[in-house]
Amino acid sequence: MTIPELYAALSPLAEQVLRIPQFDKTLTMMSTPSWDSLRHVQLLSAIEQKFGIEISGDDAFKLTSAEKLVQYLHRQTEGKPQA
Repeated sequence: MTIPELYAALSPLAEQVLRIPQFDKTLTMMSTPSWDSLRHVQLLSAIEQKFGIEISGDDAFKLTSAEKLVQYLHRQTEGKPQA
């Protein structure tokens, strides 16, 4: 999937879990009060289910922005059909 396709696929999921109006590349945990540790775990779990991947604990701590999440998903899903 391309980066724009990943944003399109991830946006509704992230907007629902984080209860935000828009998911875009400017979003970070630090700038989004609703993106707390519990919602971070919920978001990563939902991403794992949607994309059929497993996110390690080490990676989970690093995925603290929309851009980092999408780049990570891009690397993980390269060459794989969408689930």
